Amino acid sequence: MLRSLVLILLLVNAAFFAWTQGWLDAVVGVRPDGHREPQRLGQQLAAQQIEVVVPPTLKAPNAPDAATPAAIAAAATDSAAPSAQQGAASADQTTGALCLEAGPFAPGVRPQLEALLRPVIGSTALTLNIAATPGLWMVYMGPYADADMLARKQDELRRIRGLDFEPVRAPANLALGISLGRYTQQAEANAALERLRVRGIRTARVVILRPAGEELTARVPRATAAEQQALTALVLPQERRFSACR
Repeated sequence: MLRSLVLILLLVNAAFFAWTQGWLDAVVGVRPDGHREPQRLGQQLAAQQIEVVVPPTLKAPNAPDAATPAAIAAAATDSAAPSAQQGAASADQTTGALCLEAGPFAPGVRPQLEALLRPVIGSTALTLNIAATPGLWMVYMGPYADADMLARKQDELRRIRGLDFEPVRAPANLALGISLGRYTQQAEANAALERLRVRGIRTARVVILRPAGEELTARVPRATAAEQQALTALVLPQERRFSACR
């Protein structure tokens, strides 16, 4: 009986193996791979394939397209602006315009200046500015008879600790003298003189170098090359001459 059982198992296994290999499809009518249907699965996978499309370069929302008329007009405007600036700079270099000024003058010479300058510059802009100028005072010693006496006086002053001074060479009426300080307010000069007297300097005094007043300056902001040549050749009141603006 055991032999019969073993023989039956062998036959069943052989039949199963033959069925799995498809040898019994015509007899059994059921294919071993029918439940898997590889062809159908392959079709489903092919149908589910996703096509990935690389998007064009991202651009900001609401930004105009580079090819639109508005964008082209904007680009043309942007490129034209530097060209216009370069053209203006080239024109300025071509004319060679330069700012010239002369002075200072006493305010009373204004009519004389205008009479001298208008035939030269014509309708070119001319500016005549009058500005207030502070006075200038100096604490002064001298003048001395000669350079030797001036040198001896300076040697005496060097013995006083912390004293600042310098020789005076101009104006001519104060040459061969010594300055102990210059001040734009007369009250400041008088106070400095009192401090020097306390230190033993008795011969110093306050002199005025320039009174407070007004000064006139002449300016031609954009003189052409021909006007520059004519203006710099002019001899103006108080022997002033034109030069480049400061």
